[in-house]
Amino acid sequence: MNELDTVALSESESTGLPWPKTWRGTYVFVLCSFALWLVLLIALTECGT
Repeated sequence: MNELDTVALSESESTGLPWPKTWRGTYVFVLCSFALWLVLLIALTECGT
């Protein structure tokens, strides 16, 4: 892999956001956020009944 391939790969991996910088990090963040909201929803629904 030459330098041009490395630059193209890093540009395709970049999200353009300050944080998270990679798409994998973005997907992990979204998944964890969804799981947190789901747990809160279940916990607070159980608390109310």
